[in-house]
Amino acid sequence: MKNKNFLMVTLGCFKNEVESDNLRCALEEIGLTETGDLKSADIVVVNTCGFIADACDEGIDTILAVGCMVQRYGVDLIKEMPELSGVLGTDWQGHLAGAVSELLRGSRYSVPPGPPRPSALRRHIDSSDNATLFVRVADGCDRGCRFCSIPSIKGPFISRPPEEICEEVQRLSNGRDREVILLAQDLTSYGLDNGSSLTELARRLTDIPEVRWLRLLYLQPEGVTPQLIEEMAGNPRICDYFDMPFQHASVPVLRAMGRPSGAEAFVELVGSIRERIPDAAIRSTVMVGYPGETEEDFETLLEFITEARFDWLGAFVFSPEEGTTALSLTGAIDLDVAVSRYNMVAETQDRIEESGLAKFEGRRLEVVLDSFSEMSPYDYVGRSYREAPVVDGIINLIQADDRVVPVEPGRFVEALITGREGLDLVGEI
Repeated sequence: MKNKNFLMVTLGCFKNEVESDNLRCALEEIGLTETGDLKSADIVVVNTCGFIADACDEGIDTILAVGCMVQRYGVDLIKEMPELSGVLGTDWQGHLAGAVSELLRGSRYSVPPGPPRPSALRRHIDSSDNATLFVRVADGCDRGCRFCSIPSIKGPFISRPPEEICEEVQRLSNGRDREVILLAQDLTSYGLDNGSSLTELARRLTDIPEVRWLRLLYLQPEGVTPQLIEEMAGNPRICDYFDMPFQHASVPVLRAMGRPSGAEAFVELVGSIRERIPDAAIRSTVMVGYPGETEEDFETLLEFITEARFDWLGAFVFSPEEGTTALSLTGAIDLDVAVSRYNMVAETQDRIEESGLAKFEGRRLEVVLDSFSEMSPYDYVGRSYREAPVVDGIINLIQADDRVVPVEPGRFVEALITGREGLDLVGEI
């Protein structure tokens, strides 16, 4: 398979970015070379999450679909989408070489997905942008949220050994300062199956000199313990950033979702974080239009959002997923009603975010430079501890006149916050 090129297309979440790096490692091991040019690609590998129609619409001859979508729909996917040349589930590792060989000979390839399991490959490729390094520390989920298909796609929760994670971070950091972002479907459950803990892992990682920032994503609220809050408060290398998907605030809706707790406990948790870390950035996600959601339930959610005053909030309209128990629930909410509720959440959150920006004006924040800016009059796009990549806002940065040599993206610098542009901060370096 020498002198053959592959093009990688990654769909979906940050965790899929890491999985694509594992796929790159495996494809290089069997002799293929990555290209960014579609015309020179002998095979296109699509690491799936949702839809892969865009790749099919390009008229590509050889497309191998890998990952979550295949794990979910199995070999039927190749029957439904004749544009595909082959399909592999999340257990792709043992089948990849054979699949690529068959596809490059002009044959089609499909094998029923086996039980999902994390890749055992030693990752040596990091395709993360600039200073950011995404690291998957666990896979799967043991929670029973009725709207979610992840457990059936990814299987039970499995933590990676902490020493393996630390070795990967140190090796891929390659001697330069990094923003290390820990990923898992349920990060707060890390270590429950191997005698470790998220707090212990965070301590070990922040002992690595190259870990300038450590960012924790996908913290289940009930897993955010006083011990974890205390560690984040006392460890200057851990970003004061809490990404907690509350999903809703009404107890009846949460129980229908298969989730614990409710607004009272959530408000208490947010309050305890802000009491210990006053400037903590708190992000959440909520869902509206869940079957059976009443006007009273929605008012409870809206009141919770107003009281919690999240720095960032993602809102979604419920969409039934195949293979989940929520698909069969009665009490469907009319789409117009659900969209109206979504709009009310978005408008409320926009007002909260706008009012929360004023306190940063005149302050100095450490920022990481993600890229040069394409918007005049700014020179760079950056982020501070309070902005995760892609999902949150940015900081528009202007380079001071007395800087003769431009600073390259990927560097950590200090910025003076001078104002805002919409819901994004503006600063000077």
